[in-house]
Amino acid sequence: MYKLTLSPVPASNQGSFGGSINALLPNLKFATWKVNGVLRSGENTISFSASDFQNGVLTLEATEGISSGNLAIVGTTTSAYPYTVVVQWTVNGKANDPVTIPVTSFVQRSFSL
Repeated sequence: MYKLTLSPVPASNQGSFGGSINALLPNLKFATWKVNGVLRSGENTISFSASDFQNGVLTLEATEGISSGNLAIVGTTTSAYPYTVVVQWTVNGKANDPVTIPVTSFVQRSFSL
């Protein structure tokens, strides 16, 4: 499971944030995802934007155990409207240390499992 937190969530005239996630199961089929608890079947890759965050939080959870995955994020803003994104993931019940990324202009990051 991935948990992303935006603080504050940028308004549309203050910047943007988005990304995508996909993963493979051990049988090499694409994972099915729950986005904020809602099942999204039939999509190999889940795309998201700042509008998908609920109270600043977005959760992305595979419905089965994955063997590999990738999360990509992109954020833009100006120095007048900085924000922070925190990325934390849990694999096999073990939470990794959160990664805090300040967004003051442009940032692009990718996380692989």
